[in-house]
Amino acid sequence: MGYGFHAYSNDYWCKDVPLDYQFNLVCDRTLYASYSQTAYMLGYILSGLVLSHYSDKYGRRPIIWVAFTFEIVGILACVLAPNIYLYSLARFVVACAGHALVPGLAYWLQDYRFMQLVSVVVLVLMVFWYYYMFESPRWLITNGYVDRAEHTLRKALKMNGKSDENLTHQLTELSDHLKQLQSKEKPVKNITVLDILKTPTLRKITLILWYLSIVLAILYYALSFNMADYGGNFYITYLLSGLVGLPAQLITVLLMRFIGRRKLLAIFMLIASMASLAVIPSRSDWLKVTWALVSKFGVGSAWNMMYIMEQELYPTVLRQRGIGAASVVGRIGAIGGPFMKDLVSFFRHMP
Repeated sequence: MGYGFHAYSNDYWCKDVPLDYQFNLVCDRTLYASYSQTAYMLGYILSGLVLSHYSDKYGRRPIIWVAFTFEIVGILACVLAPNIYLYSLARFVVACAGHALVPGLAYWLQDYRFMQLVSVVVLVLMVFWYYYMFESPRWLITNGYVDRAEHTLRKALKMNGKSDENLTHQLTELSDHLKQLQSKEKPVKNITVLDILKTPTLRKITLILWYLSIVLAILYYALSFNMADYGGNFYITYLLSGLVGLPAQLITVLLMRFIGRRKLLAIFMLIASMASLAVIPSRSDWLKVTWALVSKFGVGSAWNMMYIMEQELYPTVLRQRGIGAASVVGRIGAIGGPFMKDLVSFFRHMP
């Protein structure tokens, strides 16, 4: 879960929270709240570098198990952290591994430690789901595990009440075809993340995706972490911030069938940028929140489109490395997101 931790003030929402739970983040220590979010983004960077590489090498399924383990350990460490430094370190571990539900839980539980425990419960339930999850058949076939791919596909057919008597023959033909293609290619000893920059076409695709990742990450996390600063009821604002992702997902899926990927991405980015600029002259809280939600809708939709394009543009052997590299570069931009609210003291009219 990507919820943040903010320095307290003497307002309605924080007056009953013990000071030791807030780690005394006042005066010259207020920036430490943003540092904890930065630690979270640094964890994303590390996971993108490491886990995406091993996901292509060893398969998707075992890496998900590793991510579950890190997440559970990290969240438990957040619960037990006695100070902001260990809390930030634990957040870093969590990132190495249900937005709309967060405000309701926060209003009901109040204590951030209970919020972390709820996250653990959700992850423990997902551990049981892991045993019903199949390895990617595409990855299995590409890496020569035809028997395992057939076993996985037959399970999927059985679950859907279907059968295919020619499955074995089709997989054998596909495997032989892949071997012929691989035999014609120059032997490659070891594939690394640098391979996404080797050819001119891949290099162009990668650099464009990196730029988009930085821009979208800065805006998305600046809006997410600082949504409460736009005014209005904190819980309702945060709830709307999470719910706005639902129409973003649906509209993206529907419009993709009629509009090209690039055009749709450009439209969503234009919506996000114009709405961000419209926040500046708005003095009313509800107008600021409305424009911020429109901006988040645009950037969320654009991010969905970019992720789909990443899946389609990279070959199978480089797909997770390419997506992971774009995620890493995006998190570099996201590191600045938590500090956007701190810039208000220097320049109040920033978008």
